[in-house]
Amino acid sequence: MRFAIRPPRAGRLAATAVAALLVVATVACAPPPRYVVPVGDARQLVVVTSSGWSSTSGRLSTYEKVGSTWRTVRSGLPVRLGRHGLNANHQEGDGTTPAGSFPIVGMMGGQANPGVRFPYHQLVPGDCWISNSALASYNTMVHASPCSPPNEDLYRIGAGAYRYAAITGYNMSPVVPGAGSAIFLHRDSYDSAGRSVPTSGCVSMGETDLLSVLRWLDPAAHPRVAIGPSSWLVLP
Repeated sequence: MRFAIRPPRAGRLAATAVAALLVVATVACAPPPRYVVPVGDARQLVVVTSSGWSSTSGRLSTYEKVGSTWRTVRSGLPVRLGRHGLNANHQEGDGTTPAGSFPIVGMMGGQANPGVRFPYHQLVPGDCWISNSALASYNTMVHASPCSPPNEDLYRIGAGAYRYAAITGYNMSPVVPGAGSAIFLHRDSYDSAGRSVPTSGCVSMGETDLLSVLRWLDPAAHPRVAIGPSSWLVLP
């Protein structure tokens, strides 16, 4: 006759409790199976989709609300995403683009205002975006010289990727230390062969397409950007 060896009851309960905690932790870290995009009072929507969470490229489409109906303005514009894809639980420096829905709160660039409707800040020496989560000014633009890493020297980058950029409200209300900073819609960066490359966490696109989007956006329409795999996002 064979006997099954079982741990004492207390041990079985403890093992069960640990297993339950592991399941809860796994579920808490995983993105929901579908994400219904909250739009609030937005009447303009920028939607960035990819084929999956690890994708470093995607497509951008724009929509505007007419009455109670959303209509397509432009669709299928190519974009680059974070070098490590998308993440619904983005953290500072992880190389992913945050997935979710965020307001567009401003515009800036190293070049003069290209004719946008948002208030526009032309970058000057000393403009610095704070990405050091230990500082009280984390995830804001300040005027500081020198602008030391990990903070972003906006004026220097304004000669390339930040020639023109829209600022998203990701991790701004409230600001959570370490949850990520400086998430923009900006111009593509290129390698030595002239090919566009992934970003550190932003969404980038060709300058002609970017300017068409920036000029279309209207602060009075309370625009938002929704980002995620196409299988995850549920549009209004």
